[in-house]
Amino acid sequence: MKEITLRDYQMESVEQLREGIRAGHRKQILMAPTGAGKTEIASYMLEEVHRKYRRALFVVDRVNLVYQTSARLDLYGIPHGVIQSGHWRTRLHERVQVCSAQTLERRGFPADVDVIFVDEAHCMRRQTVEFIERTNAVVIGLTATPFTKGMGKVYTRLVNVTTMNELIARQFLVPLKMYAAKTINTEGMKVVAGEWADKEIETRGLEIVGDIVAEWQDKTALHFGGPVKTIVFSATVAHGEELCKRFRDAGFNFQQISYRDADDDARREIIEEFRKPDSEIHGLVSCEVFTKGFDVPDVMCGISARPYRKSLSSHIQQMGRVMRASPGKEFALWLDHAGNLLRFRKDVEEIFQNGMDELDDGKLESKVRKEPTEKERQEIKCSCGYLMLPSDDACPGCGKVRHRHSLVEQLPGEMVEMTGKPANRQTTWADKQALMAGLKSYANEHGYQSGWVAHKYQEKFGVWPNDPRVKSVLPGPVSPELERWIRSQAIRWAKRKKAA
Repeated sequence: MKEITLRDYQMESVEQLREGIRAGHRKQILMAPTGAGKTEIASYMLEEVHRKYRRALFVVDRVNLVYQTSARLDLYGIPHGVIQSGHWRTRLHERVQVCSAQTLERRGFPADVDVIFVDEAHCMRRQTVEFIERTNAVVIGLTATPFTKGMGKVYTRLVNVTTMNELIARQFLVPLKMYAAKTINTEGMKVVAGEWADKEIETRGLEIVGDIVAEWQDKTALHFGGPVKTIVFSATVAHGEELCKRFRDAGFNFQQISYRDADDDARREIIEEFRKPDSEIHGLVSCEVFTKGFDVPDVMCGISARPYRKSLSSHIQQMGRVMRASPGKEFALWLDHAGNLLRFRKDVEEIFQNGMDELDDGKLESKVRKEPTEKERQEIKCSCGYLMLPSDDACPGCGKVRHRHSLVEQLPGEMVEMTGKPANRQTTWADKQALMAGLKSYANEHGYQSGWVAHKYQEKFGVWPNDPRVKSVLPGPVSPELERWIRSQAIRWAKRKKAA
């Protein structure tokens, strides 16, 4: 049995939830990034519920999550039963129950319960929501992406104490090396219920299956020296089947997990084999199965092959599947064949940096994103496909050196410009955040106070860094361009002082 030891932000989450309950909020959302340890937070509180002789439910909507959560509670020695059709652990006398949402909806929800945890709470199941609305129990919804329309009407308070970027900076998560590879052509595709139609995605996705396999071979060889454990998010089940076939034809063992699987035991065997450090399976292919709740920390590469028009939550949930930390894992590779990286880039940057401070009732999830222009693509995408951060001075993928907003390829004895003259453009939030990150690092290295950082920011942009999107930025890389600018400002100041 392992003792539950919470990290500082996890304990702060517990205290914030308790504070909300004391203030009369019976239904709260805990927002925390994938890999932040939402299950650990819930386990800590479930242990407390059990100790106080109260009753609690932990509700999930996937079979694999029932087994995963039950195993976690066993690890911590928390007695519990499982409410799921045919499950061997039916122990209705236990005060803590791990429940399949589907089984509860068929059998009915228990009335004598004090606390309910709803995992992946952004999936608003009608019958579960109706139960939440009428119950007197304390309800805590857990999610990394509380963007669903209607959440603000069901839950009265949002608790969000950490962000994706903070967890990356503290090495609880790993950063992504991202490539915008050859994408599925979405032009003119039929739309059903706000998203592109499955059949059309499948047809066009099959056209680039060979490119997906070739890109994976090329980029895993470049960054890892060969194949690594991989998750592929396919467009449809048929698309996933063809991907598995092409990977196998190339000599790699890829297996598909889908909602059509009839044999739960066979599925669990595949997943357990994949969890092994020395697994014989190179990759799992999933159609909307691993978008949430799947936890295999040593996955090194993710492939996105299902384009979304609106679903920011699906995009972020998918990326989170490969960002969990694992011994020896410094980063994860993300190969985008869906166009989602560029389509959702601004929203992702905002959520990763700042999280959310209130439920927006679906605005983020209902917005159709415009396709980026070629100019916008060129500003952040290297010719090799790598998506660079504003602070990157050279492409981490192929080594091309960034010169302002163009790229030059560094060759022995010469530099060849790749994109022509830099385009004039307005300053973006990414520019401001990158400058603030570099200034903070420079100040730390030279022993300067925070006031120096603020003054330098004001000199550069003409305004003080009062916006939370800038103030909260963590220290980051100091670019040569920033160092030159700081030196030039110091020289200019010295000359003015001498003249005076």
